[in-house]
Amino acid sequence: MNRAKMPAALLLLLGVGGIAGACGSPPEDQPDPLEGAALVSGTSLERYGLLVIPRDGGVAQFRSIESPSTVRWTGRLPLGSVTAAHSLGSAVVLQRGRRLHLYTTSPVEAETPLPDAPAAGRWIASPQGGAFVSGDRILAITPTRTAEVTAAGAVHWAAPAAADRVVALVEGAGGPELAVWEAGEPEPAATRTVGTRGPVALAGWGRTVVTASEDGRGLTEWSIPELEPAEGTEIGGAPSALAISPSQHRVFAASVDRPRFTVIDRYDWREVGSSRIEAPIETLRPGMTGDRLVAWDGSNAWSARAGEAGLGAVPGEWRADLPLALPGGAVLVSSGSGLGLLRPDGEVAAVEGPADAWWLPFRWGRRLPVASAAVVPEDTLEDAEEALDALADSVPPGRIGLLTMGRTEDRRPRTQTLGDPVPGDPPPELPAGFYAVAQSSRQLAALEQVRQLLDGSGYSTHVLRRMDEASEIWYRLLVGPYETRPDAEGAALELQRERGIDAWIHEEGDQAVRRDP
Repeated sequence: MNRAKMPAALLLLLGVGGIAGACGSPPEDQPDPLEGAALVSGTSLERYGLLVIPRDGGVAQFRSIESPSTVRWTGRLPLGSVTAAHSLGSAVVLQRGRRLHLYTTSPVEAETPLPDAPAAGRWIASPQGGAFVSGDRILAITPTRTAEVTAAGAVHWAAPAAADRVVALVEGAGGPELAVWEAGEPEPAATRTVGTRGPVALAGWGRTVVTASEDGRGLTEWSIPELEPAEGTEIGGAPSALAISPSQHRVFAASVDRPRFTVIDRYDWREVGSSRIEAPIETLRPGMTGDRLVAWDGSNAWSARAGEAGLGAVPGEWRADLPLALPGGAVLVSSGSGLGLLRPDGEVAAVEGPADAWWLPFRWGRRLPVASAAVVPEDTLEDAEEALDALADSVPPGRIGLLTMGRTEDRRPRTQTLGDPVPGDPPPELPAGFYAVAQSSRQLAALEQVRQLLDGSGYSTHVLRRMDEASEIWYRLLVGPYETRPDAEGAALELQRERGIDAWIHEEGDQAVRRDP
């Protein structure tokens, strides 16, 4: 089957060289945008895939991101029928009417009750998680937390933001306004009239929000929680759809006044790509690896990539989960004949799998997936991992096979300690970031058992050596590093819930005393 080509008269590629006039400048240390396999490379490549949730009940499957027909893991927990399933990245919200459950696969496959969704609630996905909104009600959900908020007016859009905040676009007394709630607070900490009812997108890893500009001809980025205007750019018309790339580097914007699809560098608001189409775009859905996305104009779906001279028509139906852009330019599609993989050359290859299931982008948790049913049917997950670890010792890092788990790092116990220098020892450095402190002891050997347990479960651990005011040496077992404090707090909550470890947070570089050793 050949992919239909968009008529040349409907498409004009406007170039990718960058357009002058954007305000601001990128940070000096801005890395190049990650896309394609580079976005999930190294230790995380094997953690990305598609989680298949049966609609009528059954067990979940984790499938390869590069070959959707390949099953890498099959769940053992029977799931009841679901009316909808929503990806949170490393967890899934299962919806049965208003009843909600959080489904996790690692370190333990489990289904945990959540608060009920508001009546007639609609789901809004975002990079930090997602939210159900209905009237003035908001239920924001992340893999580790939920927050319920009642706004002062009808909610147009909402999302969980960094530091356990909730941000929303609300119909206020004086018109549409942005509002930010701090964790656990019933009233917003900040509001800002913005003069637009959407679209809206969360950016900057939950620290900024992007809306239409005041004049309706471009975009404005607002800081969270202050809601101060930060940057922005013109796009030649009112935006009809917004999306953020997985790497958070780029903003995808479609204009309704001048039907156009634009790619913008979020760091300096420079246009890096643009194409003109005939029908206004209603929805933009970035792919899992950022190098391609799919768009919906209300009647037809299109596949697009910044810098390529053309858009391609995507066959099949538009669903809440499909079509979905995958690495290498492929697109997973659903049609009356079943599932298919639309390749860059226009050919569609059949995909073996249930077409009526939910196919969700998913990032595996601490443990790498094990296809235990195909490797050692009667063994426990722990036994299977031990067997695969033994096998992995004899092969290079990377993929071991289609039905085994990828070994991406040496998880054997390590003895190196980091921190304050001791006479005669070299001065190694601990990577900057936030850490969950799992244990503290004056005896290094006392940490080893817990460290082996955490290393065996896929955690990244370090031993930090510190000298107190009495010149006594203490050792801290750290898990991390994490880029943000909320990420480290999420790891600490996971350690408490799954391991009974009462962890606290250490920020490397900040020598203030947070807790006694």
